[in-house]
Amino acid sequence: MAADPSTMTDPKRIRMLMQNALARNEEGLARLCLRRIFELGGEGHPDPLVRRLWQAVTAYEETLKMKVGRAQRETKVRKKIETKGPLVALADWATAKDVTPGFLAAIGAGMAEFTGEYIVLEYADSFEDNVVQAARARLEGFGVALPKTWRSRLT
Repeated sequence: MAADPSTMTDPKRIRMLMQNALARNEEGLARLCLRRIFELGGEGHPDPLVRRLWQAVTAYEETLKMKVGRAQRETKVRKKIETKGPLVALADWATAKDVTPGFLAAIGAGMAEFTGEYIVLEYADSFEDNVVQAARARLEGFGVALPKTWRSRLT
């Protein structure tokens, strides 16, 4: 019986489990491993919104790593968070004219909850109405089910 990735805390061990799962065509286990790696990206951040933001950054970096075969830190994204702050970074992504690569990567992995837009809706009270509306429109445009905890302030 395979280990349960939801109880694991070492990303290296989780990646190894994921590789083994993929080699055995256990797609479900591989997805659970990938989700856990994303979740661990927010470890150490006491603020839940900031934790979710770093999970989204990890999701993007991890999908890039899988695509190109080596680790890639998204320096531009990290710098934006550092200089402008998490709320401004999330708002900028949600209202950007073009869809961000991180959004497409998370959607492509079937894990829309690791997009900045999803996080904006989870914490809608922290953002201006236009930001919330943009996030909602983008997610709905890609057929994403909105967060269960989200209640529209705009309707």
